[in-house]
Amino acid sequence: MTTAARALLEAQDIDVRFGGVRALDCVSIHVADATMVGLIGPNGAGKSTLLGVLSGMVRPNRGRVRFRNHNITAVAPHRRAALGMSRTFQHLELWESMTVFENVRTAAEFAARWQADLRPAAVAAEIVEQLGLADVATARATSLPSGLGRVVEVARALASRPRLVLLDEPSAGLDKTESEALVRKLAEVVRAGTSILLVEHHVDMVLGSCSEVWVLDFGRLIAHGPPSEIRVDPAVQTAYLGTARAAAS
Repeated sequence: MTTAARALLEAQDIDVRFGGVRALDCVSIHVADATMVGLIGPNGAGKSTLLGVLSGMVRPNRGRVRFRNHNITAVAPHRRAALGMSRTFQHLELWESMTVFENVRTAAEFAARWQADLRPAAVAAEIVEQLGLADVATARATSLPSGLGRVVEVARALASRPRLVLLDEPSAGLDKTESEALVRKLAEVVRAGTSILLVEHHVDMVLGSCSEVWVLDFGRLIAHGPPSEIRVDPAVQTAYLGTARAAAS
């Protein structure tokens, strides 16, 4: 089991309030090097808010975020990117006037500003091949189905050669076969040394691919552990299906 002491990323006692709403209530998670970790929870659980805190787009009211032994709680998103963190978003955001290859290369060009040894064209070519995008490399982003656009967004996130990628619903728009193929590709990325925090509404996808899973409900952490434990956790079953509550009534 991963321990916070060995964590690449650690968020500790995170509180976020929006007016009178407590979106996150004393949430702590951690992600180790070269692992794929899942973050799940019902709609409104606080997953996107926590991703915002980790990526620097949401400032917590309380708590601390550390990445690669740096306190980044108040660090801007672009500074986190320079430290080796990247992310995707729940809503697809591609540069539509560019081709698939140009989308990935341009992301690499941004990263080359702080990585002098990064060669954008070579990195883009490698990632396009790695994620199975070679056949559509010259296609305009506007011509892609949304599911394939999600894969391009993942490719862009990898173009900076990050140590950690925060993926927000990467399987949205993908069918079962495409989702399974994406999981296999993400596993290759992890084996190459990049950590992934995977936020997904497809629970089976997370439980089948991640070494650890964190579960939020109503802004609180209700479970954490390997998939085998999360599958049978009564609190998780209640949060998603109400099964434990129904059994007790």
